[in-house]
Amino acid sequence: MSSQVTEPSPASEATELRPTFSWLGAWKAALTQPSVATYTDLLLDPRMSLRRAVAWLVTCSLIANLVGILLLATVFPSTLTELAFDASQTGPQGFQTTPSMLLVFSLACVPFMAMMFVATSLLGYALLHFIASALGSQGSYTELVYAHAAYLAPLTFLTTLLGMFPVVNCLTLPLGLYSLGLQLMALKASARMTWGRVIAVMGVVALLIILVAAVGALVWMSPEVQNWMAESGVTA
Repeated sequence: MSSQVTEPSPASEATELRPTFSWLGAWKAALTQPSVATYTDLLLDPRMSLRRAVAWLVTCSLIANLVGILLLATVFPSTLTELAFDASQTGPQGFQTTPSMLLVFSLACVPFMAMMFVATSLLGYALLHFIASALGSQGSYTELVYAHAAYLAPLTFLTTLLGMFPVVNCLTLPLGLYSLGLQLMALKASARMTWGRVIAVMGVVALLIILVAAVGALVWMSPEVQNWMAESGVTA
């Protein structure tokens, strides 16, 4: 009696060969192995999903804000005292803010700040995906968000920590330039476009930012706004 051997199908073999990354593994690869191939591997992870990308952004934003506030209270208490004094001076008459009150209020706002960070990030990626799709992107919105979240989540935590210390906060500038390079790689891997089209997408985004900033500056400097600021006692 002969026994039959079942060979694995090519589809199952492809699934088994797909790279898998833990949270820390994905962040480490995205930050320390910058290449289009690395971000392509991240997108091949069977656990790649929009939910996972959002979880990364929420977690790192929560931790970054909590650590920043706690460092402000423990390492830089004089700064917290100055902020409380400024809040008392600019607040309504008779309103007094103590460092403890400001600390509690800041901690209470941490979840809100994390949600705002995620919401603005997702909206920004929606605009980026729309522009990329118009220029020939072959990737999905989920792939774009996932590839970008892989580097943005840990960078958010790092820049928050570095920004707290005057000695090393100058490193936030090179980190910002480094993140721009990572964004280009993440966009190319997720959109599967040529470098020329990737640069074109980023150029359109830059033009939109400049346009919005110019319109905002014109509105801010309009006579109506200036009169309102003068009547309210607000200085530019």
